[in-house]
Amino acid sequence: MFYDLIGAIASLLSTYYFIRQNNKAWAIALLATALNGWLYWQTGIYADMCLESFYFLSAGYGWYRWTQSLNSQGKQRSITRLTNKQGTSLLMAGMLLYLVIFYLLTTYSDSNIAKLDALTTSISLIAQWLMCYKIIITWVLWFMADALYAWIYWQKELPFHALLMLLYTGLAIVGYLVWLTQYSAARKMSVPKV
Repeated sequence: MFYDLIGAIASLLSTYYFIRQNNKAWAIALLATALNGWLYWQTGIYADMCLESFYFLSAGYGWYRWTQSLNSQGKQRSITRLTNKQGTSLLMAGMLLYLVIFYLLTTYSDSNIAKLDALTTSISLIAQWLMCYKIIITWVLWFMADALYAWIYWQKELPFHALLMLLYTGLAIVGYLVWLTQYSAARKMSVPKV
């Protein structure tokens, strides 16, 4: 219960900073992923345990990307959108990830939620990668994954993480709206006036 609570608090705090595009998010994410990875291993949510390992590595990478993308005026990397080609590629990658993760879970683990675990894990891998590049659709993917995770964690009797995922579902909406507003404002500023 202790790791559930502390991991949930650290995860929530990092999401708050992600919405604000603050680099503190990545440092807090390192702590949260270490705690949550251990928790998921203890409760048999194996794909999520591996996912936390990926999050840990991507937190270092994302921190690097966000700090290295400062321009000469000290402004951060801009929020962007996917092209149709990128979206199609990510959809295909997501389906392939799902199939690979599902196969691994059903072949090498005793998971009783392999379909959902594989689905949420594949969505989350793509969403986390998109977060590193500040691509706005990351928040839509987080919304989908978080809603599913809330149900999984409730079933696994992890009440703090179930509540956290419900909060994340709401924060994904907030994150999307905040980033969309900033994206739209940046596009208006970049359009030359005639």
